[in-house]
Amino acid sequence: MLNAPTYICVGGSFFILSHKTKDMIEQLPKHEDEWAYYESEPLFDYVCQVSDMMGEIVTDINPDGSPASTTPHLQPFRFASDFLDGKIDTEEIKMDLYESSDIQDTLKAFGLDSSKFWYLCLFIKWKVDWECESARVFPKEPLEKLKNLQAEFEKLNFVKHRGKYVTSKSATLTFKVEGSRAFTIDDDETLAILNNIINDYLITTPIKGYLLHDSEKVELSIITEMYLFNKYLSWFLSPLTANKAINASYDKSLLVSRMIYVLGILRRDSMWREYNESGNKKNQLKGYLSKYKHPKYWHF
Repeated sequence: MLNAPTYICVGGSFFILSHKTKDMIEQLPKHEDEWAYYESEPLFDYVCQVSDMMGEIVTDINPDGSPASTTPHLQPFRFASDFLDGKIDTEEIKMDLYESSDIQDTLKAFGLDSSKFWYLCLFIKWKVDWECESARVFPKEPLEKLKNLQAEFEKLNFVKHRGKYVTSKSATLTFKVEGSRAFTIDDDETLAILNNIINDYLITTPIKGYLLHDSEKVELSIITEMYLFNKYLSWFLSPLTANKAINASYDKSLLVSRMIYVLGILRRDSMWREYNESGNKKNQLKGYLSKYKHPKYWHF
């Protein structure tokens, strides 16, 4: 369920009134200037810091495909727009747990502002959701397969002997049509002819780059979502040092794990708990991330 926001104008800025954030979280104002979210909005201090680490958005490309122009402000602006327009589902977020001392004391120990951190985590989840929803796989194109076949032919070291091609190794090429018997080619002369045909074709035919219409949408696992969320939030948390005078958990991995639980990325109680049933400290997040395998082909 998406929450439709209500705005009130105060001092020339628009403020959102109805959203699933409680009193602890400062309300994000609506700016008329889209650059304001990047340049002057204090609640987006952490958001812009991580957005810069992610890289600028390409707004135009050169004829050769290289970036012609980029801008740093689009990600924060698009996130703010989606949030203020009620396009980000916050209904399942466990705000009571976010406002609990388990998280708030940890934020205080690291000197973090609760509202800014909340918008940062929501921004990262928004980014990860988009990346996973737009992920695509790029199958090997025909020319790439021919190049791989050509590389195998080269291992045969064809040479002319008495007017015929011979090889230093034996090889068999199999071709099979569904419903028919397999057809094999294993004589050196025919293999050499096929090799020459492929070589001539690759010389005269340029290898094109991958295009969007060549790709297919792929469903990424929940482990991938957790991996990306941990990656981006860890960028932000990594340089921070805790104030040990504050009684709190200083475990950054546990903080990430708890935010994954709070935001509903993975709702398993083990993601929230610091200790297992035996009373031993266990890094649940590390266990899940050990199962992560980066897709061979994907694109956002």
